[in-house]
Amino acid sequence: MKILFIIGNGFDINLGMKTRYLDFLENYKSIDTESELLNKLKNTISTKLKDWSDLELALGQYTEHLNSLDEVDEVVNDIGEKLSNYLLNEEKKIDYNKVNGQKLHDYLMYPENTLPRADINNINDFKEKWINHHWYINIITLNYTRVLENLLQDDIENVILKVRENKAQITLQGIEHLHGYVKNRMIMGVNDKSQIINPSFHDNQDILETLIKSQCNKAQKHTIDDLCVQQINEANLICIFGSSIGETDNMWWEIIGERLKKDCQTIIFTKCEDIDPRISYVKARKERALKRLFLTRTKLSEEDKLSIEDKIYVGVNTKMFEGILDI
Repeated sequence: MKILFIIGNGFDINLGMKTRYLDFLENYKSIDTESELLNKLKNTISTKLKDWSDLELALGQYTEHLNSLDEVDEVVNDIGEKLSNYLLNEEKKIDYNKVNGQKLHDYLMYPENTLPRADINNINDFKEKWINHHWYINIITLNYTRVLENLLQDDIENVILKVRENKAQITLQGIEHLHGYVKNRMIMGVNDKSQIINPSFHDNQDILETLIKSQCNKAQKHTIDDLCVQQINEANLICIFGSSIGETDNMWWEIIGERLKKDCQTIIFTKCEDIDPRISYVKARKERALKRLFLTRTKLSEEDKLSIEDKIYVGVNTKMFEGILDI
C-alpha cells in the first residue's frame, strides 16, 4: 500500500509559524523601495486576499500593468527574495528539541484516526486489502521551508517507522519539494496561460517559464515534478493537509481526480475557524462544500465525479499533526 501526503502552508501555520499570506504581506509592504513598479505593486496587492494561491492569481492579474520580461523579473524576483528572507526568520523560531517524533510518525502512518468514527471504519475497511503488505509513505510538500525535514531530523529516506505483528513494514520513503526551497529553485506562479491576464505574454516562452509553475519545473529539468506525478498515480491513499485547493495548482488536483477513478481514496484536512462546537452539524456542510470545490478543480465528467464522491473524506478541524511539538 502506498500513502501519499500533499502538504501545504497550513502545516507550518499549525506549528505556530506566521506564514499566512497576510503575515507576509504586512512585512512586504513595510520594506521601502525606490522602484515605482514595486511601489505600485504594493499599493495594488489586496489585503482582502486570504491564501497564497490568491497572491499567485493576483500576480497573474497584475501582468496587465507589466510590459516586458524585465518588469516581470523585477516583480517576481523581489517578492521571491523578500519571501525567502521572511520564511527563514520564521523557521528559526521553532525549537526542534521539543519534537515528539513518535506522534508525528503515528499521524503519517494512520491519518484516518483523526477523522469521525464512521470515516475511520470505512478507510480501515479499504486498507484491509493491504493488511499483510508493506506500506510505503511519501510526502510532497508545496512549501519552501525545510520544517518537515527538521522535524524528522533529516531522517527521511527509506526510514522504517514500524514493523507490524505480521512482520510487514511501514516505511517513509522521502519528501519531495514540488515548488523548491527557500534558497533553491523557488517557484511561485500560476497554473496555466488563462491565469496570465496580459495576452501579449502568452507566446513569450521566457515569461511562461517564469510565471507558470509546470513550465518552470520543466525548464529546470530536475524531474521532481515527474516523480510527483508518478507518486500520485501509484498512491492508494492521498492525504491533503494545509492546502486551500487553490486554482494555481489545478494541474495536481486534476491528476488526483483521475487517480481516484482507480484503487485510491483521499482525505482532505481543513480548518474552519467559524464553526461553533455547539452546532457541530455545520461541519457536514463544510465537508460537502470542500468536496464540491475539489471536484470542480478536476476535469472529470459529472458521471465520474459522482462515482468518486464517496472516495473523498474531509476532515474539518481535526487534531491532525497537533502536538508534534511538546510545548
